[in-house]
Amino acid sequence: ALVSGLTLAALTAPSEKYLTMSGPLMMGFGVVACASIASAFLPPTGMLGGGVMTIAVYGGVVLFSAMLLYDTQRIVRSCEMIPQYHNYDPIAQSISIYMTTINLFIRIVSIVSGNKRK
Repeated sequence: ALVSGLTLAALTAPSEKYLTMSGPLMMGFGVVACASIASAFLPPTGMLGGGVMTIAVYGGVVLFSAMLLYDTQRIVRSCEMIPQYHNYDPIAQSISIYMTTINLFIRIVSIVSGNKRK
């Protein structure tokens, strides 16, 4: 339901509204990646480790939700510009949406399970 809602929002949004999010998405990806690496070395039972784990999980949900909006609008834009955009590859772009959905699913399952994997 979340993926369908975000995809619908990206499809009905004004043209290129979410395409300007590439810079903040990369910064968010850096923060979530650093938090994920740090959570491997810090114990999640401590205050610092728990905070880093929270950033990695909840920040990942926000990041991959925004990434889904960005990817959907990027695909729609490239489909609209097929005559000018000769390198259109629907398989690679579908895989990007698929991987974003899987990452979002993993984060949501981690939240729902109560992070018992710590």
